[in-house]
Amino acid sequence: MGQAAAAQISANDGALSAKRGAILTGASEIFLNVGYGAASMDAIAQAAGVSKQTVYAHFGAKDTLFEAIIQQKCDDLLAPASAMEEDYRDVAVVLRDIAERFINAILSPENMRLFRAIVGESTRFPELAEAFYRAGPRKAADGLAAYLEAVNERRELCVANPKRSAELFFAMLRNDLYMRRVLGIDRSFDQNEAAPLVDQLLDCPPIALAETKASILECAGLVISDERAAELARPH
Repeated sequence: MGQAAAAQISANDGALSAKRGAILTGASEIFLNVGYGAASMDAIAQAAGVSKQTVYAHFGAKDTLFEAIIQQKCDDLLAPASAMEEDYRDVAVVLRDIAERFINAILSPENMRLFRAIVGESTRFPELAEAFYRAGPRKAADGLAAYLEAVNERRELCVANPKRSAELFFAMLRNDLYMRRVLGIDRSFDQNEAAPLVDQLLDCPPIALAETKASILECAGLVISDERAAELARPH
């Protein structure tokens, strides 16, 4: 393949990616403004600055488009675990990064509005709730479980049940502030609050593991391996 042809393919891929991003952004705005039931493909196309045919070409149906929005958010959340597979960063660093991203994600005004909209319309549109769970909570837990299984195989952590540990990890992060935000009692949230919240959760008993840095998942059923504990205990 010549350089000109390769450059053209690259340009076409970039245009398709830009259109897809515009559709996802436009659809998010429409869903939040009018709700899932009232959102039309015409309105989404107009908000995205593309034709309705282009929206259908990329996603096919409204529920598929909605699921893609949630999946994109989930992919952003689990980016630290994906990076870990490439550069072998310390497990504790990766998990803390995921925890901070998760808290920022669930407490952001946009995502909070989206979650309330899903709950409000899930009775009329059960496929909406199913798509959200499949592309969001379920995918996040499964992605973290896969990462935990990998670090278990490398003997960095001893993980008896990666799936359950991942579910408990995220469950612990849904703290009282999250419930207050869902109910509208606490309406403000500063992203700078995420790190202290993670510190409070991960450093308080029974999560702390003596002198090691491996406290992050004890409450989720994880035990540090002897090899990893010895390494973490050594002065650096």
